Amino acid sequence: MKRSAIILLSCLVLMILGGQVARAGTNPVVIWHDPWLNWDFLNNTGQRVNDFEIIVDNPNWNPNGNDPTQVLKGMPFPNFTVTYANNDTYLRWSGADVLAGQVAHGGLYMIGSGMVKDAYWTLDGVKVGKSTAITYERTKIVGDPEVHMVLNIAPGWFADHPSEMAGWTHIRTFLNIPADTLNLADLNRDLVLDSLKSYEVTPKRLDGTPILYGDQILMGGPDSFFDVFLDAILPSQASPNFEALLHAEVLNQGAVVGEFWNLNPQSPEPATLSLLALGGLAILRRWASRQVVR
Repeated sequence: MKRSAIILLSCLVLMILGGQVARAGTNPVVIWHDPWLNWDFLNNTGQRVNDFEIIVDNPNWNPNGNDPTQVLKGMPFPNFTVTYANNDTYLRWSGADVLAGQVAHGGLYMIGSGMVKDAYWTLDGVKVGKSTAITYERTKIVGDPEVHMVLNIAPGWFADHPSEMAGWTHIRTFLNIPADTLNLADLNRDLVLDSLKSYEVTPKRLDGTPILYGDQILMGGPDSFFDVFLDAILPSQASPNFEALLHAEVLNQGAVVGEFWNLNPQSPEPATLSLLALGGLAILRRWASRQVVR
């Protein structure tokens, strides 16, 4: 889905809902967003590999590998292919050697993908070593409104590392970035985060405690997740005209094994629009009934 289509559909819903939709009594509306994700993966298998594979929980997801706004073929891989098996979608970057200790990069627009189940290096299509601690993220807009980013480590990593912990450190977050500032291809080590300093906010835990730059957040199981609260925004900023960004380094037992960049519009994705519209109409109906009572 092109950004122009997202903007058009999102604006239609925002016109319906107005500025007060996000609060629905004691049960705030929650809207989930799929992100643009980019990853750096360190080859810590101890040997040469030539593919990297990600499995997502969707039987027929089909990102357009010829569209650079949806798939970043990455470095050093020239090829990207999609296959299907076991009710899942297999995404493979391939076509170049990555030696032990080297880093490869890839990126995807994750709309409709389902959760990331596993990720690992391969040599000619055969898995090498154990699974990689890949991060999957979903952004949620809550309340009146607040921006949260919920981080998971893929369950395949825990299956290969049953007694270990993975997580994140050096978390940095940014809000209200104009939508034309960044795109999928911009999310890599060449992005100077300090150039976005005017948009930076302090990430926080759900209880409001700041997440310090050096904090290590470790997850101990496949069902665990970490909710990063960025900040409250104005209703007018819950819009496709603005985006939020999170960057972090990925940890395996305290050692850095990669990085990831998460970029997301501060607005609903098309798949959520009808649900949001129905919720908004219900809110407006309650509001109208209160006016009659008065």
